[in-house]
Amino acid sequence: MSKTRFVLSIAVVALMVATPAMGQVLNVPVLALAAGDADGVTSIGAGFARGLNEDSGKLNAIAVGVSRGMEKVSFGVSAGYILSDTAKGLASSEISVAGKVAYHVINDSDSPANVSVQVGVGWAKPGDDPNDVTLLLIPVGVAISGSTEAGGMMVNPWVMPRVQFTRVSPSGGTSSTETDFGASAGVGFTTEGGFGFGVAVDLLITDDGLGGSNSEILFGVGVSYTLP
Repeated sequence: MSKTRFVLSIAVVALMVATPAMGQVLNVPVLALAAGDADGVTSIGAGFARGLNEDSGKLNAIAVGVSRGMEKVSFGVSAGYILSDTAKGLASSEISVAGKVAYHVINDSDSPANVSVQVGVGWAKPGDDPNDVTLLLIPVGVAISGSTEAGGMMVNPWVMPRVQFTRVSPSGGTSSTETDFGASAGVGFTTEGGFGFGVAVDLLITDDGLGGSNSEILFGVGVSYTLP
């Protein structure tokens, strides 16, 4: 397991709830997919995330997913559930689904840093009304990660700046595409037995429609297990 890299398999694409735009599976930071070995590594994971500032809505979310990491390509799918909070303007809980794939440009245990290009796609239809908008979210990022062994665990810090495209399609209206910029970063820990945990933060800068910008900040924690 010494080459196993941390995988917290919750997909990542940004999503809008009401007015604020948030992290990929609703309110969850955009996480980088880890590479695996020649045989491939399958991981399952679950996590909790929360918006930290007013622009993020300060909402809570949970997510689950599964991912497959290989030497050159990794991919994952997930689903998220943002918890309702009437005091914060969300009358009902919302569900979103997402998938992502990463191509590992540099994946070498002797390299001080590994580099991947990652693309995700997320779908959501916020609101109870079937005539509400449908959202299609596409984050494109470059992940830079490291890997070291400490105390019998693999420690994997990473950072991923990204461009994020959001396709907003109102029922019976004209669709539009928004382009925003963001970045996420975190650190993961994996034991020899395949159990892992990690933390991540996410910043997304969006147009507020009034000539200014919003800065949404998310924080997430999660656990994972790498199948033998």
